[in-house]
Amino acid sequence: MPVAARCFIYGLLAALGFIMMVPPLVNLRRIQAELLADPFAVETVLDPASAAQVQSLMLLFLVGVAVATGFLYAALSAGYARSWRPRENGTPRCGRCGAELGFGVGRCPTCDQQLAW
Repeated sequence: MPVAARCFIYGLLAALGFIMMVPPLVNLRRIQAELLADPFAVETVLDPASAAQVQSLMLLFLVGVAVATGFLYAALSAGYARSWRPRENGTPRCGRCGAELGFGVGRCPTCDQQLAW
């Protein structure tokens, strides 16, 4: 799979993680609005009936944070493949395909692999 396609897929999955964080943030704004309306009625906002809903929304938020950070890291670190070091026993050969190389060549003429000397 090409690196650009992999980065694109990881970016879409990171965006999914960020989208998963939106419903809890909207619900948090609702809770803040209820607290601002009557600051002394904390027990009405945090009643046991809505505790299960708040718990599931916070779990969704934490899963969204984990998915977003994991795939964002994967998308940003998926760069280009590392260079291969040529085999130098006798004549230099490509470590990937085994083709003969001239000394100091930057790319393998057969498989177009980047080489590090």
